[in-house]
Amino acid sequence: MTLRQNFCLDLDWNLLKIFYGIVEANGVSSAANVLWRKQSTLSLALQRLEKQLGKTLCHRGPAGFELTDEGRILYDCVSEVYAKFDRIPDSFDNASSDLRGRLRLSTISNFIDAKFDKLLVAYSTLCPLVELQIKVAPWETVSLAVLRNEVDVGITAVHTKHTELRYEFLTREVHLVYCGKRHHLFGTSVDSVESLSDEPLILTGADEPDALANYRLRHGLGKRIAASTPNLEEAKRLAVLGLGVCLLPERMAAGDVKKGTLRPLTPKSLGTGCDIYAVSNKHAPKRLVTEIFMEEVGRKLKHGAQILSEQKDENP
Repeated sequence: MTLRQNFCLDLDWNLLKIFYGIVEANGVSSAANVLWRKQSTLSLALQRLEKQLGKTLCHRGPAGFELTDEGRILYDCVSEVYAKFDRIPDSFDNASSDLRGRLRLSTISNFIDAKFDKLLVAYSTLCPLVELQIKVAPWETVSLAVLRNEVDVGITAVHTKHTELRYEFLTREVHLVYCGKRHHLFGTSVDSVESLSDEPLILTGADEPDALANYRLRHGLGKRIAASTPNLEEAKRLAVLGLGVCLLPERMAAGDVKKGTLRPLTPKSLGTGCDIYAVSNKHAPKRLVTEIFMEEVGRKLKHGAQILSEQKDENP
C-alpha cells in the first residue's frame, strides 16, 4: 500500500468536517455557534488535524482568524469534496437516464394490457439506454426462470407464491369461451358453462394456467378435444376457423370480436380470470435496471388505485 493510500485511510474525516466549518464561519468562536460545539472541542480538533498533517493550518490572535498557505490548500481540497458530495442526490436522480445494460423480461404469450404498455413506455423513457430483451414462455416456466436468475422480471399468472420472489400485481385477465363464425353456436349465448361440455374444445395445453384448468374441469369443458396447442395465437386461429370452442383472454379476442370473426358464448358473469403479476427475485444480485422497473410497477399501480378511488368517491 502506498503512502498516499495510507494517508487517505488514516486521516480522520470528521476533523476535516470541523476544519471546513471553522473556515466557513471565519473562526473557532463563530463556528462554535454554527456547529453547536464548545470552542475548546473545536480548538482541540483543529490541533489534532494539524498534528496529523504536520502542518500549521491557521493563525489565531488579536488580528483575527487567518489561514496559512497550507490551510488554504487544504480548504480548497475539502471544498471540492463537499461540492462533489453535494451533487450526489442529483446524480442519483439522473442515474436512470444514464443507465446502460439489459433488462431481461419473460412474459406469457399474447398478454394485452394498456397499463402494462404504459409501464413499458415509462420505463423506456426513464432508462432510454437500457435494452429490453423480451422472451415469451409458458406461464409455469416464467417464475422458474426468475428463480434461477435466467431473467430479471417475469410477467405471468401465479398459482403458488415462492417466498424467494417479489410479486407486484398487474391486472386480472378475464377469459371467456369463444367460437368462430362457422361454429353452429355462433351468435348465441349460453346460460351455463356446463351446457358447452359436449362441444369440441381447442385446448391451450402448456399455456393454460391452473386457474383456467380448474375452471374448465369444474364445468366439464373438454370432454372432447378438437385440437391442442401451447400457442394462444394458434388456438385463436383454430377457433376462428370453427374447429371448436376455446377459452381465450377477453382483451386478446377483442379485435376478432370487432371484426365479427369471433363471438363469446359466455357473458362476463360466467367467465373466469387469472391474476397477472410482475415477478422478481428477492435474492438475485442487485441490478438498478431491475429495481427501477419494479419501482415503476408499484408507482403505476398506486396511481391507478388512486384514480379508481377518486372515481368511486365521485360516483358513490
